[in-house]
Amino acid sequence: MRNSLHFLAALLLATTPLHAQNWSVGVGTGPFVFGRFVEKTSAIGTETGTTTTTARLSAATRPGLEADLERDFGRWLGVRVGAAWTYAPLRVKGPGGAGIDIDAGHIGVTTISVPLLLNLNRGALRFHLMAGPAYALYHGNARGGGGTGFPLFEGTRGRAGAMAGGGVAWWWSNRFGVEGEITDTVTASPFRLEDVTPSAKGVRTVRPQNVHTTVGLRYRF
Repeated sequence: MRNSLHFLAALLLATTPLHAQNWSVGVGTGPFVFGRFVEKTSAIGTETGTTTTTARLSAATRPGLEADLERDFGRWLGVRVGAAWTYAPLRVKGPGGAGIDIDAGHIGVTTISVPLLLNLNRGALRFHLMAGPAYALYHGNARGGGGTGFPLFEGTRGRAGAMAGGGVAWWWSNRFGVEGEITDTVTASPFRLEDVTPSAKGVRTVRPQNVHTTVGLRYRF
């Protein structure tokens, strides 16, 4: 009986670290590039007739924070529950790509995702791909008119979507690593047509394609 208990205790001690290291947490930060929310096309009269111009409502690029919890299933597959946060002034871009920030309005976004991971190799330098569903909470903060022709909403609106991305991690020990990632999240626009104009003439909402590039740390436990 005593030998059996000793064997069971030794087995638990041997297998627990291997099982525990199937879990890891990661944190990172880097530029968050907002996609387009709304496009507004207007006709402008000229000496020879009329021409059209398109203004695009987006947000300025700002640093974002990302954190996640990962569970590995074997050598190649894993799943994550992750969240990202950022806050930026809204920006209107003209035909030439140049933009101006709307001082009167900011937008924050909290993105929650549950991607499936595919680990492409093993070793100290590891590459991975990931994709899965995502849900973004857009928080509009309007502080008055900005003179841009784009009225701003106030409050929080949730939008469903999907994300995909990839990354590389350098593990300098069994538990600690440095990780770089780039993700692309697409959701429905947080804006509605009635937010911009009552008639919706020349206006369309666009599914924003938000790109987040991060560098951070990962810890296995």
